Amino acid sequence: MTALFLGTERLTLSDADLLGEGGEARVFRWRDLALKVFHPTSVAGKEAKVRAFPAGLPAEVVGPLERLVDTKQRFAGYAMRRVEKAEEFGRLQQRKYREATVPTQQVMRLFGTLEATLRALHAKQVVVGDLNDGNVLFSGDQVRLIDADSMQFAGLGCSVAHERYLDPTLYGVDLTQRPAFSERTDWYAFAVLLFASLTYTHPFGGTHRTLGTLLRRAEAKHSVFQSDVVLPRSALKLAALPDDALHWFRGVFERGERTPPPFAVSSLRFGRCGCGFEHARAVCPECHALGHLVTLPIVKRSGRCSARTIVATSGVVVAAGQHGGVRYALVDGGALKREDGQVVPCSPLGAHSRVFVAGATTWVAHGSGAVERLERGQLVERLTTAVRGVEPAFCAAPGVAYRQEGDWLIDAVTGARVGTILEGQTWLATGEALGVGFYRAAGRTRAFLVRTGKPGLKQLDDVDWRGRWVDAHAAFDAEHALLTVVVEDGGKDLVHRWLIGAQGVVLARSVSDLRGRAALMRGRVVVGSDGGLVALKADSGHLLEAAQFPDTQAFVDAGDELLPQPDGSLVVVGPRDIVQLTLT
Repeated sequence: MTALFLGTERLTLSDADLLGEGGEARVFRWRDLALKVFHPTSVAGKEAKVRAFPAGLPAEVVGPLERLVDTKQRFAGYAMRRVEKAEEFGRLQQRKYREATVPTQQVMRLFGTLEATLRALHAKQVVVGDLNDGNVLFSGDQVRLIDADSMQFAGLGCSVAHERYLDPTLYGVDLTQRPAFSERTDWYAFAVLLFASLTYTHPFGGTHRTLGTLLRRAEAKHSVFQSDVVLPRSALKLAALPDDALHWFRGVFERGERTPPPFAVSSLRFGRCGCGFEHARAVCPECHALGHLVTLPIVKRSGRCSARTIVATSGVVVAAGQHGGVRYALVDGGALKREDGQVVPCSPLGAHSRVFVAGATTWVAHGSGAVERLERGQLVERLTTAVRGVEPAFCAAPGVAYRQEGDWLIDAVTGARVGTILEGQTWLATGEALGVGFYRAAGRTRAFLVRTGKPGLKQLDDVDWRGRWVDAHAAFDAEHALLTVVVEDGGKDLVHRWLIGAQGVVLARSVSDLRGRAALMRGRVVVGSDGGLVALKADSGHLLEAAQFPDTQAFVDAGDELLPQPDGSLVVVGPRDIVQLTLT
């Protein structure tokens, strides 16, 4: 418990009130406010910035309202407006999420607002500095800039930055020594955000034969516009963008220009061609007409890899699973449909809805906490669950499902109480035999293993990390779970993985920059990266890279879900297709 004072009122905060946690502070819910409480090591220098915070900034900026002090009247943080039901801008870069829930014209409106906010801040001699996809939030068409105490103003610098959005001219600069950011660096970060949200790849993403990392390509100004850069499979073709946008992006990324966009971002008009391709050009750059669902017995080959397209759709595949064959659900024409074309008559899907395919059963959990179970085109059950932020605390697999009621994890199939967790804070995932979950309490991770049909939770004491949690996912086989957690720590994205046995023992772990969803194949780990499949092996408690399969690069990227098949092949589930990969 943390005791603080806001004015003369004494506050007692607990982990149940936690909204988020990062390297500098923890943020708590209190009435209609959010309270940012700095870690003791981060307090120095923050009080001066809070006292000097400029007045009259745009409403989109979530700035300090009042100081927080501890029991000895020492500065500890500040109160600010609480932003409800908002998502990070990073979600706009995820193609499956975007195309299912956020129309491109809404994205243009959001960036139009962000552009206007930057111009207004610069007019007040305020520079954002650490402008990144976690510090900008959206809800509907509203935009909010958080972590405002990190902004640069009144001669007080911004000492932090995320490397994906940091202007390469500042690489190697000690940001703590002097104010280093400028309007120019803000416009660079804005261009990266906009480009990644339109194309689903970083301007220095993809892979290159000799420039092996994003940072090296950014230093060399060798962007994805160069023909020798291989784009991720999920990336939108650059030809979809209009000429004036393409010219501006190339100027920023390859010619060192740092200007605001010379066009009104909100005026860019995207439309979807009859072939399903979305673009902002007078003539569609790609017309390969597809119906709403087409089964294509097409086999493509790349070296040792053969790829058979199982399904291609102009809709969006939102969930998939393996149960007597590949099962899936897609959104097409505003309707949720299963692999046989049958409509799933659920409530309208929102931005925070999650769909689970569990054999013939379809579970739909909504951001309101409502849960629906549907079978054979019929609604058969309604349930409720807790909500973690904007995400329903729910997961399902064939024959098993879990929801949260108060501080209890509930078996949604039998109604049995499984174990105690933290309400509104717990992340969950499950396979048929095993499930995993975690929450943060007292600055530490409380992770656990669930065993189908068995009461109680097996605590995983070896699962922990520091930094701001960005994303998580899990993979399962009959005897293992693989938990993957992406965190932002010190301006870098780090990927933690834990291979967990059925008895709740962490068998191996790794920390790397290898992004991508993973599959478990009889205890072996395979990760889908932008460079193709990568195999990991457990060795003396560590997950080590064992082999790369570059021949698979054309058919898989980091955002795809992987489903192992009984014959040793792997099914790759992308936003618009499902492909079976076989290595010979």
